[in-house]
Amino acid sequence: MVDVEQCPGCCDGPSAWTTTSNDFGDLVMPGLMKTVSRSYLLLLDLWPARLDRCSGQQIELGDYGDYSNGILTRAGNMFEDMRALGIDTKNSAYRPVVSCVSGSKKLADSAENQAVTHHTTEHIRLVLRQPKGFSLPANEHLVLQLKVLSTHLTGKCLVISIIQCSDFSEYDKNGKRGDSECDSAPSSRNRLIDAAISTPLYGIARPQVWKGGSPCVQRREQFRSIREQFYALVRMVSSFVTLAVVHST
Repeated sequence: MVDVEQCPGCCDGPSAWTTTSNDFGDLVMPGLMKTVSRSYLLLLDLWPARLDRCSGQQIELGDYGDYSNGILTRAGNMFEDMRALGIDTKNSAYRPVVSCVSGSKKLADSAENQAVTHHTTEHIRLVLRQPKGFSLPANEHLVLQLKVLSTHLTGKCLVISIIQCSDFSEYDKNGKRGDSECDSAPSSRNRLIDAAISTPLYGIARPQVWKGGSPCVQRREQFRSIREQFYALVRMVSSFVTLAVVHST
């Protein structure tokens, strides 16, 4: 089955454009995206990455859904969708980028292989032990897949990075330690890590190519005309093929 679909792109209509850009100086992302997670800040290979707390959710790289007030309502995973389309997600082009994780501040008694991050508005501090960052690769192959998925993921947000660690602790403004959240442990879907690893933080962004907008009447009519001509051509080619088969017999 072949059809003609409209790519959302950056165009709002004939002769109308919208301005967009990635956050300056932040983690390199696959295509134009606007980061929406802001609660925590860590460095992935010295690139700033803005993150949110999983808070009881089991988040994986490539998850997408609706995002509001720091909570992602998961609707699916782009790699699962790609596999359903017969795409080999084990191809090196789709392999996550693994990064060293560091924080801007350290505890006085901090040990090696440990990172500290502070909440941007609340007096909360997270100490991550043996942290490791995973992020989506920024290459043309992944950008193309984002465009393919745009036809049914309009307006959705995408998990572009996750932080995994062997353990983590939370401290309040008085230095009192809270318990680690066991519900940030990986789900059975996770193929990156084993059951001893937690995923306390994730980064989420809104891909420009998934941007929703009000339909343009003129452009809709243009695509209707393109479809009519396309299907007329398909019928014409089919008739020629049938005729050729009849004559050959």
